[in-house]
Amino acid sequence: MSEIPENVGPAGVSDASCSAVFTFRARPGQEDAVLQWTRRIVSAARRYEGNLAATVVGPDETGWYQVVHHFRHEAALQSWLQSTERADLHRAAEALLEAPPAVQRTGLETWFGPPSGGPSMVPPPRWKMWLISLLAIYPLVLAFLVWVSPHITRWPLALRAATLPLVVLTLMTFVIMPNVTRALRPWLAAGRR
Repeated sequence: MSEIPENVGPAGVSDASCSAVFTFRARPGQEDAVLQWTRRIVSAARRYEGNLAATVVGPDETGWYQVVHHFRHEAALQSWLQSTERADLHRAAEALLEAPPAVQRTGLETWFGPPSGGPSMVPPPRWKMWLISLLAIYPLVLAFLVWVSPHITRWPLALRAATLPLVVLTLMTFVIMPNVTRALRPWLAAGRR
């Protein structure tokens, strides 16, 4: 793993900072060219207002790379994601990669984003995301420990340990948080710039 922490702003990470992860795999024999390409795309992103850092991970043992772009706020990240410069760099890498890079948003802010297909919005402050996540996760963990955990005590430790996050994260992502954020949207949006 190589970290490229240049261009971190003097104020550090704000409450609304956000990230996007690009995952891709080099075509056989193109590994050196892909490494050069990752340096170019990190350097290009660095020039965009609100850029905090980039982390390059890989290649792993199966040849996968990840580039994580960190931006000060949603608008800055969207500026980079929608830029022709980024699109041109991705087109230039088509011959080097097995497929176009897959992009994924990261962090709690993905639970607090706009509805699918909705307009872009600034995520709420981190303290609000933390509080709502805590209040939503606690009852799920408690219910899991009361109703599920006693029935899986004989399972191997690794399987028991995997069951809690699998159940909780699945329910949080697909059931709980969409409903909670919809119900609390006015409070979550209050005070956003």
